[in-house]
Amino acid sequence: MALDYVPMDMLPIIKTHLIINAVVTFLAVLVVGLRVAARLSSGVGLWWDDYLILCSLPPGIGMLTIQGLWAPMGAGYDFSPDFPLINFLNILKLLVSYELIFSITISFVKLSVLMFYLRVFVNKGLRTAVKVVMALVISWSLGNILQIFLLCRPFAASYDPFTKGECGSQLASFIAVGAFNIATDLIVLSLPIPTVWSLKTTTRAKLALTAVFLIGFIVTVISIIRIFTLTQLKLETNLTGTMIWPDFLSPLETNLGILCVSLPMLGALRARCMSQRGASKLEPDSEAGDRFTEGSSRNKSSQAKNRSKQRAADESYSLEDIYAPDTEIHYQSTVAALPKVDRKTAGRDSDSETALAPVPAAMSEEDTDRKGIKVHTKWSISRE
Repeated sequence: MALDYVPMDMLPIIKTHLIINAVVTFLAVLVVGLRVAARLSSGVGLWWDDYLILCSLPPGIGMLTIQGLWAPMGAGYDFSPDFPLINFLNILKLLVSYELIFSITISFVKLSVLMFYLRVFVNKGLRTAVKVVMALVISWSLGNILQIFLLCRPFAASYDPFTKGECGSQLASFIAVGAFNIATDLIVLSLPIPTVWSLKTTTRAKLALTAVFLIGFIVTVISIIRIFTLTQLKLETNLTGTMIWPDFLSPLETNLGILCVSLPMLGALRARCMSQRGASKLEPDSEAGDRFTEGSSRNKSSQAKNRSKQRAADESYSLEDIYAPDTEIHYQSTVAALPKVDRKTAGRDSDSETALAPVPAAMSEEDTDRKGIKVHTKWSISRE
């Protein structure tokens, strides 16, 4: 059923805000789709963190939809006696839905992050902390939903100014919900940091993982700005004229949250794409083949595959790499110089260095016993 309203010219700032949020929402849908594709193509399958982020998409799109409905109803215009009454009543009705959808979306995003922590980390202390915070977030979410329906008695008084009733401060509830939202954001984002820095790896790797986990602080900054704009909101005297920034920042916060949570999950998909692209460009080097097997086509193919896998391993250390919490992360590679026997240069020491190349997996120990240089490197990351 279409809403009846008097169309009003859309203000330029409202149009700009709507376009920005439409782009962010589109990117959120796209990234979540790629996330699901990455999980399914890896053979791991979906888990609760993926299902929860999928559940956050419809209400996130709903936030954008309500913003779009408000735009031609007079959002941004100062309220006056000439303001169309039907438009104002529709804005109030949609505001109730707006609050409900916002609470649901933010809750799904937070729970998705917490479920991801449970999937990744095996540290008993961290898992206990995650479960406690999860219970806190669920309680907070239920409280948010209940206060929407219990703030006014009767409920119709919350969206119909002509209904007589008693209402608490709606503005105070907005600010309280926003403040608690920021607090839980900080708690959720900081939970894995001590565990990350306890990993037996380089400082650079720790900083990279920390940056991945703290990308959500972008959303927290948006939340803080949104709280400030809510303090400027005049619900009783000029709602339409003061709703410009809260109307923009609320959908931005929810959909940017979905986007930021899903972006780090694309590391494995990126690595696979680069690996496949590298494999398609790599052609077996006949000279390298001579070094190992004197023209064996099987070993040439093995060498190309080995190089592509090596490149993918070197360029990617994403969150997907620690999805198997019960195992240690290992990396090792071997390169060897097995020069061709050339009568003119036989016995020259530099031959082995110039022929240094990755050892194919199919190479036998008998081959590696030939004269030359073999270098074996190995590192591992273990979690306690």
